[in-house]
Amino acid sequence: MHDLLRLDACASGATHEFSGICCAGKPDRAFGGLTVAHALLAAHRTVAPAWHVHSLHAYFLAMGRPDEKVRYRVRTVRDGGTYTLREVTALQGTEELLTLTASFKRPEPGPDRHVAMPPTPAPESLPDRGEAVDRLWSGITPSSAIRQVVQVRPVDGDAADDDADQYGSRARRMWIRFSGRLSDDPALHSAALSFCSDLTLGRTAALGHLDALGGGNPAQRLFLASIDHAMWFHRQCRADDWLLYVHHSRTSGDGRGLTTGEFWTREGALVATVTQEVLLRERRTTPTADRSVLADVALG
Repeated sequence: MHDLLRLDACASGATHEFSGICCAGKPDRAFGGLTVAHALLAAHRTVAPAWHVHSLHAYFLAMGRPDEKVRYRVRTVRDGGTYTLREVTALQGTEELLTLTASFKRPEPGPDRHVAMPPTPAPESLPDRGEAVDRLWSGITPSSAIRQVVQVRPVDGDAADDDADQYGSRARRMWIRFSGRLSDDPALHSAALSFCSDLTLGRTAALGHLDALGGGNPAQRLFLASIDHAMWFHRQCRADDWLLYVHHSRTSGDGRGLTTGEFWTREGALVATVTQEVLLRERRTTPTADRSVLADVALG
């Protein structure tokens, strides 16, 4: 199942060009989290193992086709003494799907602090099936490989109880991990974490819009598409261990929604912060019409 994260050097012999498979998030639409994960892995391949990613910034330019491989072209922007920067372009044929910049750094000693993890039930105390789990997976096509490689245990009731909202913020908590056991390669765990980070952010941003439309399922009532995605990696972790993913959306409007998320180890260490902006509109009546909505974003 971890072949999903496999990245191969392109047969052309280009030293900084790689390829990877694609998987569906929704029918006929590639899952952007895998594209981000592969782009990050491609960038990792061009830096020394001692360097670790500390941030990435990605823009989604077009919907990928899940039945075609994606090529990742890496450009060296800067090699410094402590920080180094790479730019990655993801392509299917000649169409650009995503552009990503990733910054890497050498480890440095010094003070280490972070805020406390919010109180949350342990993952073992939460069901792996039920209404909350079904609601989370409802935006992912049933045949998608994502359902086989990721385990989730959401905290039921989050963002469903108005008393939990603070000044209009919509929050969710869920435990998440990559299934099975990954190798010890830190680059692979960073990529797997970025893969998981794209699963539910957009749906959190949609909660307020669903209220305005009278409720319902976001996958049925709204058209959601990632516009841009950013992550900051604070500390190393294993993506195949349970991680608490807390995300909240403080604003939505103008056809867009913004969500911020945080990943914590079960011991309470803050390991990553992620922010995503999504296209957020009431769903049109046909898939063709929905596809034209994303074309508006890609064409500016």
